[in-house]
Amino acid sequence: MDHGYFVEWFSAIEYLSEVQRSEVERALVRQQPLNEVVQVLESRIGSDRQCPHCASAGATRRGFSNGLRRYHCGNCTKTFNCLTGTPLARLRHKALWHEFGASLAADETIVQSAQRCNVANSTAFRWRHRFLKAVTSEVNLSGIVEADETFVLESHKGSRTLDRKPRKRGGSAKKRGLSSEQVPVLVAVDRSGATECAILQNLSAASLENALRPLLNSDTLLVTDSCTSYPPCAAALGITHEAINLSAGERVRGEIHIQTVNSRHERLKSFLRNHRGVATRYLDSYLRWYKLTILPKTPSARSVLATALGLIPVSHPLRIANAK
Repeated sequence: MDHGYFVEWFSAIEYLSEVQRSEVERALVRQQPLNEVVQVLESRIGSDRQCPHCASAGATRRGFSNGLRRYHCGNCTKTFNCLTGTPLARLRHKALWHEFGASLAADETIVQSAQRCNVANSTAFRWRHRFLKAVTSEVNLSGIVEADETFVLESHKGSRTLDRKPRKRGGSAKKRGLSSEQVPVLVAVDRSGATECAILQNLSAASLENALRPLLNSDTLLVTDSCTSYPPCAAALGITHEAINLSAGERVRGEIHIQTVNSRHERLKSFLRNHRGVATRYLDSYLRWYKLTILPKTPSARSVLATALGLIPVSHPLRIANAK
């Protein structure tokens, strides 16, 4: 962990409750893999023990099942555990999840993940998409925000029905330039490094507005290229907009540039190339994976697991970028 983050974290210890202190002590003591995973899982149940079925608080403990504590809701009379209502519910081999979190952090392929965890390829595939489906994002961009779109070739990888001839080893688009064969992906990043990605329906101002509205503050300066959809988008959002005219050879104008977002594009494309192409129907999950493990440096298996459980949003592991 970066020393500055460590000092910030350590200085807050005195404000921890007794329960939180106990959790930190258990985490610092070396545990068996299953115990460590269960500890992370059980932390999802707060002190109010809210029922996921009816949202009532005050559930009572009702023994254990499959290694996890079960709870009974007095209001709806249903039982639940810490995974009820999550994408990870009913998955088996929990003792291997910490190792699978390390596999996600290492950006491994399905085959590599299966070999690391000693499970079938189909199990590793199912775990990957269940884990990524649970990842949430909580990103707020401020100050100077660079935004630009990149394009990913539409792919029906894994589909048994195609309305065209299959491509060889990924192939390339038949049409030059932009077309329906290309899926636009918006990437926005501020100068602190906070990053957000979104799949666009098209490059219209309305589509850009829908993607950017939840992310930007009213005092944001939006910096883009000279795409004609951005000025009306910025006007609708009520923010200031500056454009860089790349076609005229302009790259930097004082503090105004889009070099940071372009570097994010390259890292995203490299990430997707490592996986030999990604089916379009799974592209959103891979964008979450990119934000979770590619943007931070050496994310910890524990933070990956906690994020997949929805305990912390994807923006928080960026704060512990050097955690082991």
